[in-house]
Amino acid sequence: MRLIISLIVVAIGVGMMSADKAVDEYKVIKVIGDIVYKRSGKSMSTGDVFKSDASLVFKTNNSRAAVISNLKGRFILAPPSKEQKTNLVPAVNSISSRSGAIVNALDIKNHFQGEYLIIDEVAVPVSPQTFPQDKTHFFFLSYEYNGEKIMKKLQNRGEKLVINKKSVFSIDGKPIKPFDTDVTLYYRDATSKENTKLSTFKMIVPDEEDLKQEVEVILDEYKDKSESEQFDQVKGYLTEFYGKPFDESLRNWMESFDTSEK
Repeated sequence: MRLIISLIVVAIGVGMMSADKAVDEYKVIKVIGDIVYKRSGKSMSTGDVFKSDASLVFKTNNSRAAVISNLKGRFILAPPSKEQKTNLVPAVNSISSRSGAIVNALDIKNHFQGEYLIIDEVAVPVSPQTFPQDKTHFFFLSYEYNGEKIMKKLQNRGEKLVINKKSVFSIDGKPIKPFDTDVTLYYRDATSKENTKLSTFKMIVPDEEDLKQEVEVILDEYKDKSESEQFDQVKGYLTEFYGKPFDESLRNWMESFDTSEK
């Protein structure tokens, strides 16, 4: 009987040791800084697949990467700690929603705050009773470019306030390269000649092609998951690495390109 118990204990111990030494594979979504594979000397980049026991060199203490596993989910690859050769920190997934119409100034302030992601454009429903949009009533943004204050009247689509990246980053009819910048949102009543300051936030405008490649990594790893799970992973990643997206605009953007053809 003691022999049987001893064999069971040994078997459990071996199983636990095997689990501790298990090697997982992860795919790289995005790299910030420079992370180098020690064996090859190559820098890690979007789309790479590496094993959890890979020897990596973090060129700076701030270097990190967003990585994903279809079995374990999304992680942040951080510089190794004393206890761990590969430091994989679970990514943030729980984020608040930005859906719903804006009915007053406080709603606008709460919606447009912090780091706000504009991929192509956002079209946010606003109350036509509180914020009518016509020739004499409209929203506009201000930001600085080369030391000058730029004022941009915003488009509307019915009752929706539209922030279009190409339109915002166009001066005197000529496009300029989009850049992350602090902006202030106003509402203009031309009949009374009043401008009401509503909010100040940081507009984040990443390169769309780079963003597509990163999102395609997530969708490829989660191709067997539900659309809801895919969306949550993409939204969580964008919020953590860029800024808070608007749900409806993000869904429209994700539907605008085909990730099934690589």
